[in-house]
Amino acid sequence: MDDRRTTPDAEEARRRARERLAARQGRIASEEGRRTGGERPDRASGVRRASSRRQPDRMEAGRSGIGGVLEAAFGAVSSAFAAQNRRLVVVALLCIIALAMLAVGVSSCVRGCSAEQVEGEEPVQSEQQEIGEGAVPTPVSLPEGLDADLASSLEAAAAKSEDVAWIANHAADYAVDGDMVQYKLLKLAVEEPEAVAFVKGFPESYPADAATPYEGELQANAVPRLYQWDTRWGYTVYSSTTFALTGCCPTSLSMVYMGLTGKTDLTPYDMGLRAQNGGYMTEYNGTDDAFLVNEAASLGLACAEISVDSDVLRRELEDGKVVICNVGAGDFTTGGHYLVITSINDDGTLNVNDPYSAERSAKTWDVDRVVGQTKALFSYSLA
Repeated sequence: MDDRRTTPDAEEARRRARERLAARQGRIASEEGRRTGGERPDRASGVRRASSRRQPDRMEAGRSGIGGVLEAAFGAVSSAFAAQNRRLVVVALLCIIALAMLAVGVSSCVRGCSAEQVEGEEPVQSEQQEIGEGAVPTPVSLPEGLDADLASSLEAAAAKSEDVAWIANHAADYAVDGDMVQYKLLKLAVEEPEAVAFVKGFPESYPADAATPYEGELQANAVPRLYQWDTRWGYTVYSSTTFALTGCCPTSLSMVYMGLTGKTDLTPYDMGLRAQNGGYMTEYNGTDDAFLVNEAASLGLACAEISVDSDVLRRELEDGKVVICNVGAGDFTTGGHYLVITSINDDGTLNVNDPYSAERSAKTWDVDRVVGQTKALFSYSLA
């Protein structure tokens, strides 16, 4: 995605971003410290501990009372034997039998009452879980001046997601690179459920100095679906802001490279470095599409720019080619954007890997509709 603004020095912009990040982390740590001091103990565990104390006390009381009576009865029998009084012995034995039966009944009653108490706690735990699942939404406080439509969307999404509620309540932390970047990150959290984890981690993780390798397995003859906001590389800096917003071109080329060669050594981040080192990265404006053609040979690929025409696009895809599409304003973007057309279906619709949208990648697309928004097409095959 493109984000046109005045062009400062990239390293100076990154240095300022890190300084703002450090200050923000200090504020967050201070706020967390204050909140931690007021935490309440877990109510459910407290109820459980109280119950475990009451139950043994009741059982012990039952045992001690019965035991006292039985001890007295055995004492009477002993005295009767000592006095050799047969009638008294018989009476004492009958008393012992009756008391034994009574003891069994009392013991059963104690066990039954204990079981009822434990069972009575289960709905309390279930009720607390239900409250957790259907809890009252976290109140949302948004900064003044935020776009009204975005604010409304954030509040609606926050009512269904604690993570989005957290993002909304920290909305000011996303303005580290300006209002436009803030707007795009917050909107990403609203529109792309799979990107919420990335957006939530942004205040703490951006800017990252490097990416982590791609360790997934590739399916044979398939183009992997990668996203520029992947946490493995999305927090790095590209075109003077987060790769998550500006890395659509290198991410698209990385998908094509992996799908055609079967190799995973060049991630979107690595492709971004190639574009930067080759002079194809433009400050605050993404990537020059000459990168897609000129870099192909070094990747073991053959690339040809083809006519923006539905019939031409169909032929390329039917021949097994993979096509990178540069689109303008429409279904995919409000400015400029790159995506991969991976194949064509029997019904003539297109399969698309949009590096910015899992939602759009899950759909099939009418070829004429896509071509109607297209500025350039680049067809790829193995060299």
